[in-house]
Amino acid sequence: MKALVLYDSLGGNTEKVAKRIHDTLVENDVDSRLFKVKKDEDRDLDLYEYDILILGSPVIAWGPTNPMRDFVMKKLREYHKERIRPSAPLRPGKFAVSFCTYSGTHIGEDEAIPLTKWFSSFTGHLGCRIMGEWHIVGEFHNRKDVNINGRLGDIRGRPNEQDLLNVHNRVKGMLTALSAF
Repeated sequence: MKALVLYDSLGGNTEKVAKRIHDTLVENDVDSRLFKVKKDEDRDLDLYEYDILILGSPVIAWGPTNPMRDFVMKKLREYHKERIRPSAPLRPGKFAVSFCTYSGTHIGEDEAIPLTKWFSSFTGHLGCRIMGEWHIVGEFHNRKDVNINGRLGDIRGRPNEQDLLNVHNRVKGMLTALSAF
């Protein structure tokens, strides 16, 4: 089984989560590739080569970073020409997970849900069965005062080891669920 952990990260929160996902996949004998989206370095990346797609980004105004948004939209246009089928039928053996890191400085997890739904819609169009949408709290890096005054309380140092252990366990749970397919 081949997996791609495709992500962007601004302050390091999402990168920590992406690395933990990748490491857990590798520990469980999954051929995993960790890939940070960078302009013009992803031209030959074919998402259809992978059995598991895991897409992640920090939440920026309810959506992904600009590089991640541009990557997804470029792939969507590219694949609509020949690969995406009407009604987006499920492709056997193809799965996806969406994840994000968010600070929740204003309304908490509700700020994160639109992003993971957007990623899931994209991978759903590719014919992947959606195996999860994961929202992980991360420290806000632009203004330190919001890390203690938001609806989530004190989020300094997040994602912390407990958050990353939860991610590890989610990956293991997903792999267990995949064994049923």
